[in-house]
Amino acid sequence: MTGNVDERGVTAVVLGIMQDGGLPHAGCRCARCLAAFADPRRVEYAACLAIVDGRGERTAVTLLDATPDIKYQLNLLAKALGPHPQRPNRLRPPDAIFLTHAHMGHVGGLPQLGPEVMAVADLPVYALPGLVELLRGNALYRPLNAGLRWQALEPGRPVALAADLTITPIPVPHRDEWGAGTLAFRVQGPRRALLYLPDIDSWDEWPEATAVLGGVDVALVDGSFYSVAELNGRPPVAHPLIPDTLARFAAIPGQLVLTHLNHTNPALDADSAARAEIAAAGAQVAFTGQTFAL
Repeated sequence: MTGNVDERGVTAVVLGIMQDGGLPHAGCRCARCLAAFADPRRVEYAACLAIVDGRGERTAVTLLDATPDIKYQLNLLAKALGPHPQRPNRLRPPDAIFLTHAHMGHVGGLPQLGPEVMAVADLPVYALPGLVELLRGNALYRPLNAGLRWQALEPGRPVALAADLTITPIPVPHRDEWGAGTLAFRVQGPRRALLYLPDIDSWDEWPEATAVLGGVDVALVDGSFYSVAELNGRPPVAHPLIPDTLARFAAIPGQLVLTHLNHTNPALDADSAARAEIAAAGAQVAFTGQTFAL
């Protein structure tokens, strides 16, 4: 795992920065995806964050979302997870998973936890009640669910990972085909607070946006698209555009970090005009292995 993880403190670790399909994107023949198909060094994983607490006898690892790239992302956490206590040559599972919403890039890794692969037992998975019902009631997931301990989240009510480490679910507007809801997570550590908000339809639909982003030290937020030109004439996808996000939150005191980028996004290119605009605004694009001390 790259980055500076405080082995005796609490650290947030970026495990992926892409929209649900990752990079390369299935079926895509654009130059960026072709380059990633040809060169594994250009591959980027779906957006995910880990909270690593190294202060106890055993390091505690919590995932925010379970992406289709979970096997690679757990491997990035190999040192923090350590060996499985009963199975030689295996990593132990994370200590808990918190799910933002039902879309593929955020729950698509759950089947990897089932009996065909990791065969977890009694793993706490936190989600809104509607998402718990949706996934626990799916007959296809019945073998997987036998190893999960579903925990229903209550919006605004913190979940304590430790006495001084909490995760608070915050509802945000995002397309919701099942009525299961979408969350951002406010992570309060012993020293600093972080917001993880990979998906939102519109800042205008969330009146609390400025107050919530202004109340944390680091805000990792939806950077899916830079321009509507990325959609090649298709109807706009409901995500705020990066220039609008930069303008709206120019005055927040904390660090603004963009994540959940679509494979079409020019901000993925370090030498692009889009990246220069982001840097000039005092913000940045997240990168896999990036860490934030909490």
